[in-house]
Amino acid sequence: MKTRSLMCALLFTLPLTQLPLVAQAAESNVESVKAPESHNRELKEGDKAPDQYKREDAAIKNWKALGLQAPEKESHWVKMGSNYVLVQTTNGVVLAIQAAKR
Repeated sequence: MKTRSLMCALLFTLPLTQLPLVAQAAESNVESVKAPESHNRELKEGDKAPDQYKREDAAIKNWKALGLQAPEKESHWVKMGSNYVLVQTTNGVVLAIQAAKR
């Protein structure tokens, strides 16, 4: 009986471990972006951006004037190709991708 209870518990909790644990930063209108510095590798939300985008000198300071949402704590917007990408400064994870307005 203990084995059966354990199996049932595992079956119910396993799907919970598959849920994304990334905080929702900003509503994205682009699914992926090419990072020119990483040999045109496609980056999606949740992927790790090249380290140069974590640096403060890559950060967009006038994000509000560009119509971007306020960056979360320990993150900043960077320009990557023709898109703006919200990058977490602690680990380089891509939180959101926004197309640049033309």
